[in-house]
Amino acid sequence: MNRILLVRHVESEANRSGVGLGRADSPPTELGLRQLEATVQALTDEPVTRVLTSPLSRARLLADGIARSHNLEAESSEGLIELDVGELEGVEWPIVRERFGKFLRDWRGDDSVRVPMPGGESLLDVLTRARPAFDELVNDSADGAAVIVTHNFVVKMLVTHALDMPPRAWRRIDTGLCGITAFRIVDGMPAVERLNDRHHLRHV
Repeated sequence: MNRILLVRHVESEANRSGVGLGRADSPPTELGLRQLEATVQALTDEPVTRVLTSPLSRARLLADGIARSHNLEAESSEGLIELDVGELEGVEWPIVRERFGKFLRDWRGDDSVRVPMPGGESLLDVLTRARPAFDELVNDSADGAAVIVTHNFVVKMLVTHALDMPPRAWRRIDTGLCGITAFRIVDGMPAVERLNDRHHLRHV
């Protein structure tokens, strides 16, 4: 591939409600559907030849829209699914702070990438399973651009991987809904062009 674009999913009901969201298949909001249209339009002129997606509907809907605009079919990948947040799924943050104090202290520490969600995954688990899909595209000699539609923590971890940053740098990477992060592949290495670009959403 000449370029790889990481795109975060559209707004879901759980995003709007501000509850813990991992693998629950929360439906898109009306705003999310408008974000979908704007993001598809923003990628119309990209020479997209492959679209990979998390199987969750908030990502899959966007991936299908992007793929259709390029006469493609989106490829579902379990490795691109969001962090399994375990017992935090659907829980409001004030309750998380009340019930999971020790977890939050560990999560805010220097070794946060190794700290599993209560009953769920760690960020290193996410990186381990998401990295092969990204690396396959980096090593693909075909021309064109590939789009990966995925989730907050997956994008963060793949950016650290692509730029050879320590995984603990994930906190320094912002990932807004439908944000586009683009890499140009130069001599087999990703070079960042855009990071969390959301200008296409300014009128949504």
